[in-house]
Amino acid sequence: MEIRTATARDAGALSALDKHISADALRESLAGARVLVLCDGEEIAGWLRWSLFWDEIPFLNMLYLLEPHRGHGHGRALMEAWEERMRRAGHAAVLTSTQANEFAQHFYRHLGYADVGAFALPGDPLELILRKAL
Repeated sequence: MEIRTATARDAGALSALDKHISADALRESLAGARVLVLCDGEEIAGWLRWSLFWDEIPFLNMLYLLEPHRGHGHGRALMEAWEERMRRAGHAAVLTSTQANEFAQHFYRHLGYADVGAFALPGDPLELILRKAL
């Protein structure tokens, strides 16, 4: 398995896999080098996508592993690769969020993320905001 920065060559595969982002926004993320992919040979096995909160704090928008690649430490590896890149870029902390009814909150806390806030949109579960100092 290899973790690398996604490129425009990955746009078609990522667009077919990631239904949480428009094609235009994905192109912007790729152009800004804000997507990491986990590759199993030539195939994408997972990805991590981020943006900047308040134009300065790295905010993890999406971490996703295809089913056969879950439970093998690949999510942790993607997170560690991203955090190291953010640290090298001079960022002191990173953020993410997850809904209160999702298991992901436990994964992030296990990696050292701490709850720093929450909000509720009408009809949705509570959205937890988590932060990790780098």
